[in-house]
Amino acid sequence: MKEIKAIVKILDNISEWSGKVFSWFIITIIALSLYEVFTRRLLGRPTIWTHEIIAYCFCGAVLLTIGYTLKYRAHANVDIIYENLSPKTQAILDLITYTVFLGIFTVVLLYEGVKFAATSWAMLERTPSAFNFYIFPAKTLLPVGFFLLALQMTSDIIKKVVFLLKGERL
Repeated sequence: MKEIKAIVKILDNISEWSGKVFSWFIITIIALSLYEVFTRRLLGRPTIWTHEIIAYCFCGAVLLTIGYTLKYRAHANVDIIYENLSPKTQAILDLITYTVFLGIFTVVLLYEGVKFAATSWAMLERTPSAFNFYIFPAKTLLPVGFFLLALQMTSDIIKKVVFLLKGERL
């Protein structure tokens, strides 16, 4: 049991760390948006790079924090019925939805995301805009984000199984 708790703690710490670190992309988005407004409206000199960098930061903010969001159960959901169920029934329902729905979705997006990013890396793909920035780092965020989601989902599944078998919350 000590090993299981250690594994869960490591997985939860990865989600916690990624959420706290990558949420700073939001601050970057705000700062770049303010910079663009200042240069465009007050100086009359818009930039060609801020829009793309903001989009990349937004992708990072969303994709790299989905594991953190799952850890705190902050994804949008309808839980009118779920809240009225017993904790054991909730755990069973969570296991079913995690493995059948979220699990399949995560595995497919992780697999396809790796192919998507690898193709972009192989081409050293760039955007077709005037900025012509590299796009493969942004495409890499997809499999990395879903890998982080898979880690947190694994932690949650372990917690639910332990709860169902031993009645203990990790």
